[in-house]
Amino acid sequence: MDSQDILGNMVAALKGELGQGYSTISNFIQNQGNLLARQAENIATSRATGSLKDDDELFAFFLQGLQQNAENAARSVVMLSALTIEQAWNAIAGALWGGVRAILTGAGFPANRLPETPPFNL
Repeated sequence: MDSQDILGNMVAALKGELGQGYSTISNFIQNQGNLLARQAENIATSRATGSLKDDDELFAFFLQGLQQNAENAARSVVMLSALTIEQAWNAIAGALWGGVRAILTGAGFPANRLPETPPFNL
């Protein structure tokens, strides 16, 4: 095993982890974005021509709800992103440590003296 093998393992691990993580984030953003956009459109339409036309208090109340929903969506994206970052870290660390273990055991270092998992954490 050499640096190119380690790099190949790292890239393959990242593709597997991040492809799945990005898909989750992308789907969430698409779904939540659609709902938030519809909520904003309904509030604006009601303000322009409907029940909120002359009701400042209720309009402000609905805008606060939209803000809260948008903040919650943003928090969820951050949490999903953090999970993806952790998955990326695990993929990189696992590939690097796997390379170190392979080189050391190939050089005769006893495998039972090397931890199975990387000795470094995120």
